[in-house]
Amino acid sequence: MKTRSDLLLRDALAEIFVSAVEGNATARKALEELASWSSGSPAGPTLQRLLAEDGSTLFASDGSLSKKFSGLRDYAHDRARRFAAALAWIHEENANNPIACARAAWDAGLFFEVHELLESVWMGSQGKRRRLLQGLIMAGAALHHLTQANPAGARGLLRDAAQRLAEAPPNEPFDLVSFGRELDELADLIERGQVEHITQVQKLPRILLRPSR
Repeated sequence: MKTRSDLLLRDALAEIFVSAVEGNATARKALEELASWSSGSPAGPTLQRLLAEDGSTLFASDGSLSKKFSGLRDYAHDRARRFAAALAWIHEENANNPIACARAAWDAGLFFEVHELLESVWMGSQGKRRRLLQGLIMAGAALHHLTQANPAGARGLLRDAAQRLAEAPPNEPFDLVSFGRELDELADLIERGQVEHITQVQKLPRILLRPSR
């Protein structure tokens, strides 16, 4: 079991986000309350009932972050903003398409959550589909490493992700082959010492729809 407060909060909020994407009404309410809290309102009752993996409450009865997580206020505010953006984009696209959901999370800078969104789908898939999803999971993990200033960890994952995405079938609505090439180019920049942190990425690789014919 994790004991670090930052990892406990990260995982708890990510779990809420994934549940909301999957249509869980309580999780969606929690994210609505999180957005209101980030705007200055006290945490609502749904947020106050949330527990971390170790059983500790995330929010106190007065509506603020509990003492254990009080130093992570900026992180919680950041997640609230990114969750809201991603959910809005998912609503506009196909919420039943896991790659579309991962794309929305990616564009919102929710790289850790890309892994969380796709893991269960990946575990139930086979063959080329499984390798494609694994490539997207690796891409999310790589960029998460960059947010932690771990370029060495990111570089290898980017290479592995690009290799798997190069095998994406041509009938896939998203151009994952091109996305893989952009990941490989980012790995080149890391290898040359030009990128060591996510803030140094001038052009984020994008998962784009194929042009309609």
